[in-house]
Amino acid sequence: MLWDKNVVFFPRRINGNLVFLHRIRPGIQIVCVKDLKELTPEFWEKYFLELQNHIVMDPLFAHESNYIGSGCPPIETEHGWLLIYHGVHDSENGLVYSACAALLDLNNPCKELSRLPNALFAPEYEWELRGEVNNVVFPTGTARFGDTLFIYYGAADTHIACASVSLPALLAELLTYTNKDEK
Repeated sequence: MLWDKNVVFFPRRINGNLVFLHRIRPGIQIVCVKDLKELTPEFWEKYFLELQNHIVMDPLFAHESNYIGSGCPPIETEHGWLLIYHGVHDSENGLVYSACAALLDLNNPCKELSRLPNALFAPEYEWELRGEVNNVVFPTGTARFGDTLFIYYGAADTHIACASVSLPALLAELLTYTNKDEK
């Protein structure tokens, strides 16, 4: 049995397909279908037999060394799909969930363009460090107002919080880490 979580749909069809990300540890996978009726038991059987072909991102950096998962629905930008996701790593205080950022190709979101090598933000306040589940910032939604991106997240599975970042600054930072290798 597989533990499949963190499903998020892209906000529009891509090349005529409905596209969504999901997570089977340790990475993030992608599904592209014309219609949700295609998601039959036979579809999933074939998909899981070829799971390696559907991986978009696997853990890469220390702050996401255990596993990663999609968090917020991807945001379309001129540089690609901005994905605010979560990364998890082990620490002496248990698992730590951080907010992370990556860019995926607009026309082929299977292709990762860039990824920040450090967490976008991590648990630091008491209400993020202590709660139902300690050491958690878990991004789940965004809102854009002008050039400011607001990221809504769960904190220690006890609170809901919001962080903000300059969207142009975040994209500029991501573009400094553009992948040289093509998938």
